[in-house]
Amino acid sequence: MNRVKLSVRVPMGQEVLIRRYAEARGLTRYQALSRVIEAGLGVVADAPDAARGSAGDDAMAGFEARLGAIEALLDRSLFTASAAYVYARRAALRGDSDADRTDSMIGEAAHSAYRRQRALAAEALS
Repeated sequence: MNRVKLSVRVPMGQEVLIRRYAEARGLTRYQALSRVIEAGLGVVADAPDAARGSAGDDAMAGFEARLGAIEALLDRSLFTASAAYVYARRAALRGDSDADRTDSMIGEAAHSAYRRQRALAAEALS
């Protein structure tokens, strides 16, 4: 089979999906792009279902993409919360002679805020 080199530009959102697809399957970005192109050509050419994959595969790929976005958002949120905690702790302990008491107060306030947020999230899901 002869191969032809093509240069492709895709929107950033599609690049993110291709990268996550590649990571989920242990492929390089270029291998994933090749599979995406083959699947797309199969759909455009109205290839048989075996070449396109099942609807379950499509649903799973969409689920994996969404899960990747959620994981990235959760990771950024965890980092932001950790940074805020460290900043608040350092500010609170600066010049404080009773660091254990201050640390305990910060911990209690953080747990209280966490419980409030979890309760709000549970209400939103109900």
